Amino acid sequence: MTTLAVFRREWIGRRNVFLLALGMGFIQLIGLRFDPDGGSLHDKATFMAIGTGTLFAWVVAALFGATMVGRDLEERRFGFLLNQPLRTGEIFAGKVGAGVGMAVLSAGLLCLPPILLGGIWRQLPLKEVSRIIGLWLAGGIVLLLFFHAVSIQVRSRSSWLALDLAAWSGFAWGVRLLSRRLISAGAFEAMFHLWLVLLVVVTLGLALAGYLQVAEGRADLQRGHRWVSVTLATSLGLALLIGWAQVAWVLKDGPKIRTVSPRIR
Repeated sequence: MTTLAVFRREWIGRRNVFLLALGMGFIQLIGLRFDPDGGSLHDKATFMAIGTGTLFAWVVAALFGATMVGRDLEERRFGFLLNQPLRTGEIFAGKVGAGVGMAVLSAGLLCLPPILLGGIWRQLPLKEVSRIIGLWLAGGIVLLLFFHAVSIQVRSRSSWLALDLAAWSGFAWGVRLLSRRLISAGAFEAMFHLWLVLLVVVTLGLALAGYLQVAEGRADLQRGHRWVSVTLATSLGLALLIGWAQVAWVLKDGPKIRTVSPRIR
């Protein structure tokens, strides 16, 4: 049994997601086909394909993350994978890959009918397609890892939940404080870079927390919650330290911030 076997097992167990995506795509197709305002068919098809596809991909990723390990642990089925000749890293990678792949593929199936009807595939450049798929992937990975951590935290019902709430509350307060400092200085571009850096660091922390939950927590839900809580609290604290250093550099030693003052006539 390999990572691909875990991937295949997850897809077979949740194959109805693909049928749901196709069904929703054909419902969109029928709605567009019988729309009395046929002049704006292309615009509506584009909006429906991209908008609903993105939303569907992210919802699938979030729901998959909330159930990919937590439900197996709660129903005492996770021991089956642990007893196979598999490394814990392969189990976690197989589940994450299956969830992200399912989110992207199902979103593509949902978009297929309106894309074919509206003829978007003839006009949409390959660069734009890659950006849309990249958006599905990035959002799917973040949501899957986040809801996986939340699922473990909620399902275990342990006292470590207090650390989780304190860590996320402190992180939100810290991000707000750092953002206000940049806003007061007019450094809006630097604030966007700050949020991007924080998102990357937190995502890496979520990935590490998820792996340690599988590798160290194994079939013990509360022990896995402990690893998730400690790893996430450390990652959120590290993210704030990096953000503080970035803001201090921008406001003191970084490039001069251009501010436009209104002219008095």
